[in-house]
Amino acid sequence: MTKNALILATDIIEQAQHSGRRAGTSLEAIASEQGDATMLAVLTEMDILTVAKIVREHDATIPSIATWLMDAESIKQLLNVEPSYWQNMDEDTVFCAQTEAHSLLTQIFLSSDDEEKQLEVLKAIVEDDFGLLYLSLPFVGHDFSELEEDEEQTSGSVEELLMKIKTLSEEAYREVMVVSTNGTLDNIENALKQNANKQRVTAVEMDTDDMFAPL
Repeated sequence: MTKNALILATDIIEQAQHSGRRAGTSLEAIASEQGDATMLAVLTEMDILTVAKIVREHDATIPSIATWLMDAESIKQLLNVEPSYWQNMDEDTVFCAQTEAHSLLTQIFLSSDDEEKQLEVLKAIVEDDFGLLYLSLPFVGHDFSELEEDEEQTSGSVEELLMKIKTLSEEAYREVMVVSTNGTLDNIENALKQNANKQRVTAVEMDTDDMFAPL
């Protein structure tokens, strides 16, 4: 199993360098043909940066199977490194970063009905300082004072995402509102990018160390 997973993971990593969406489709094929356990074994052999690249090129309408099967700790790590991909965005980076965070979070929280898993993921994210910043980013600058909580929200909207968080955990909701109300887009985005770049450097250094580890 381990050898097979490593071979499959190497192939997925190579595909992801060209297209995260195509690599995600290949992961789905593995799960379909060989089972979820094999796909999870493949994910275990992959670095979190590659997984982040795959997941971020999906959204709530076409979610990555990885977001459904990864554990809470892995998803927290994913949110820590994903902002490292924001460096190459268009000039309007603030708007793009907020949109990117919203897209990824809707994929995590609005593309399935497994609220037990979602609550576990939410708790892991909120317990991490940078996870909380990422979770709060979509809501910065929005006025929710006239939000009708009892009404059905527009599918995929920031309002629907916020109400989902509140449904899962009132405590997490309150923390998100404090950060999104008191923070600014620039400060939160910069903090997330700086942390992600540190995580990326660490990940690369670990991979390099592994290359020279004794057999």
